[in-house]
Amino acid sequence: MNINRISCEQAHELMQDERCQVVDIRDGQSYALGHPKGATLLDNDSVPVFIGQADLTAPTLVFCYHGNSSQQATAFLQEQGFTDAHSVDGGFEMWRQLFPNNVEQS
Repeated sequence: MNINRISCEQAHELMQDERCQVVDIRDGQSYALGHPKGATLLDNDSVPVFIGQADLTAPTLVFCYHGNSSQQATAFLQEQGFTDAHSVDGGFEMWRQLFPNNVEQS
């Protein structure tokens, strides 16, 4: 399976699409301390609900810490029928450096 990998800059552009779905697969504590604006925390408990409610054809961006774990998560989403899922290279750590104004806490 070919995993779509994109840069933080490309992800930022895709986020201009109002249909864009952003997920963060880091642990809940890290997510609470900061995550990409509008991102949904995706963990083992929330995955079924997210998949049930998501638009499988909309751009879907997957963030982790550094862009490694997000590749497996993107492959999983592709297996679930997501046709436009992307792993974000550099992950949240790179995102936070490049786009500090697009980080929120919960």
